[in-house]
Amino acid sequence: MDKIEINDIMNELEDYINEASRIPIMSKVLVDGDHILELLDHIRALLPEEIKQARQVLDQSDKLLESIESQGKKMLEDARNHAEYMATESEIMQIAQRKATEMMEKAKSEAENILRKAADQAESVGREVDAYADGVLQQLEININKALDTVKQNHSDFKASRAN
Repeated sequence: MDKIEINDIMNELEDYINEASRIPIMSKVLVDGDHILELLDHIRALLPEEIKQARQVLDQSDKLLESIESQGKKMLEDARNHAEYMATESEIMQIAQRKATEMMEKAKSEAENILRKAADQAESVGREVDAYADGVLQQLEININKALDTVKQNHSDFKASRAN
């Protein structure tokens, strides 16, 4: 079964309203309120899934950040171990110390760069997730309000036409 998305249901709702029977001389349409409510129930049911997907993206970025931090720490540990090994060699003690310092500085710099990039990426993904969720919810609110206004107006028109 194909995955149903909120936009698909909103498009179906819009098509349903556009294809509904028109009341002559008025810009009103007759719709089946139960069908509209059913579509709104589907949208409400899908919202948690959309939010869950956004959270999964954020979780994945957190895992990526943890992995990069772990790699940076391992690089620093490897550099320290290598530096200790080099320091034990008496004939090349000065060379080893200089290289160990360079390696540690390079590893620290690379680790800091990796961590900074990962943090920036995680922050960017978090903003994108927030913006996406806000956009979906905002569009949903607009569409639901339009549909509700249409249903209310049609109901009012129907009552008015019955009163005459």
